[in-house]
Amino acid sequence: MASAEVENMSGVLKVYRDGTIFRVEDPRMFVKASLQGEGDVASKDIVLNEKLGLWVRLYLPSSHLQQQTEKRRLPLIVYFHGGGFCLASPALPDFHNFTLKLAASVGAIVVSVAYRLAPEHRLPAAYDDGITALQWVSSHAVHGGDYEHDPWLDSHADFSQVYLLGDSAGANIAHHAVAECGGVEAWSPMRVRGAIFVQPYFGAEKRTRSESECPPDAFFTLPLSDACWRVSLPVGSNRDHPFSNPWSDGAPKLEEVPLPPLLVAIGGRDMLRDRGLDYCESLKQCGKSLEVMVLEEEEHAFYALKPHCQSSERLMERISRFISSSPLESAIHNNDVA
Repeated sequence: MASAEVENMSGVLKVYRDGTIFRVEDPRMFVKASLQGEGDVASKDIVLNEKLGLWVRLYLPSSHLQQQTEKRRLPLIVYFHGGGFCLASPALPDFHNFTLKLAASVGAIVVSVAYRLAPEHRLPAAYDDGITALQWVSSHAVHGGDYEHDPWLDSHADFSQVYLLGDSAGANIAHHAVAECGGVEAWSPMRVRGAIFVQPYFGAEKRTRSESECPPDAFFTLPLSDACWRVSLPVGSNRDHPFSNPWSDGAPKLEEVPLPPLLVAIGGRDMLRDRGLDYCESLKQCGKSLEVMVLEEEEHAFYALKPHCQSSERLMERISRFISSSPLESAIHNNDVA
């Protein structure tokens, strides 16, 4: 007799009562390092830990790669994709295309991290993988070390211009990577100049208004969000765990964490809207350097689902401006409701 189904994430991930897990396999998950032509951006995959299945996809503007005598180095973005800690990878076409556009639009090297997924690997596995990826990147800023260097990073990356970028669960990972490691100095001599959190995924047992009013036909619904928390948090935990609730007992205190300057983008029709706004308000009360961009008409993951819409273009322009403005040198407290 078949075991009863206890969780179903849109048919892509199913969890059964006996512990069996069904996941739609992505044949590109463990692709070996290879150079791929992608128009204006070249990409390749690097395996960091084959046993864990931890790998990254690197993106480099092709024009810079072809100009071997180029003296100028490029900013470096470390990117963590969304998916509720349970779904997707850098190879998912939506995220791959977003990252291609990011590298081309900003003129930056991008390291997209394929962290381990729940429920096979519950939190803090994704956090641990994010920190490992950052340690690998920072190892290129010094000679020697425990990690094998990649020639793209050695030759083209400016390690004094490093940015973290995460969307949804990826923004949660980026937040914890900074908070748990004691701030931006953790990867010295690499300098984390800023972080971009797009529709950050936080939660709590108490519902916000935007969660309670989320329509059932939304792309990211409250039941789906709850299911992601149930299978990704440590067994026996609820949504007030510090991994999901940054205001809970046991979470690093925001006022004590030396966060870099932040750009936070929020969708006005996103179920996570109010929680994102609360997060920004807490950061402002702590005196953190913060830019807030609210895109009133957008739902969750609009930048991946509608990459060429006006809001996606404006988000990309804002990210590019944030990175080019050297935010460490000029702390900005700016709210942009658009």
